[in-house]
Amino acid sequence: MQLIAFLILILASAAPAFAQARPGSAVPAVNPHLLVLPEVSGATVTCYDFRNRYVRFVDVPDLGDAGRAEFVYGNGPVIMIDPELMGALPPALQVFFKLHECGHHALGHLVAPNSRSEREADCWAIARGHTLAVFDRAMIESWRPSFAQSRGDLNGHLPGAQRVDFLLSCYDDPSGTFARLE
Repeated sequence: MQLIAFLILILASAAPAFAQARPGSAVPAVNPHLLVLPEVSGATVTCYDFRNRYVRFVDVPDLGDAGRAEFVYGNGPVIMIDPELMGALPPALQVFFKLHECGHHALGHLVAPNSRSEREADCWAIARGHTLAVFDRAMIESWRPSFAQSRGDLNGHLPGAQRVDFLLSCYDDPSGTFARLE
């Protein structure tokens, strides 16, 4: 599966340029058929890593997860999206997961992961969604059924109900986000 994703990204890098970039920066080369441009309230969301490099979103069928942050040698930072799994989620939860993966890049987790990386990415996503006026408290609370079956994992994702409670605490007190991670 990793090899297929890598080959897709290699092919994507050879395609014509197609993406929005910051003024004055190079437009990344991405195959427009693989590109996923996440939208929030009708506006295209872009993602930049901790080094201010543009992060591309690409569709990777059968990824096995809704999304995954990766750094692919020769292609830079990417967020791979499984279109089927992501498409089955409510729209606001899709945005949350895309922001969560962007958070891994923005916070440098691919370079220096830590035991709090998943919770940091969760809070980063909630803070960004709150700033963009995409999430409100009731919406986050409504995600409980979607997270209900999640048992958490060894990577640091919290179990369903506990994760929603944590997301709500991030929403309620964004300034105390990282203090709560200790």
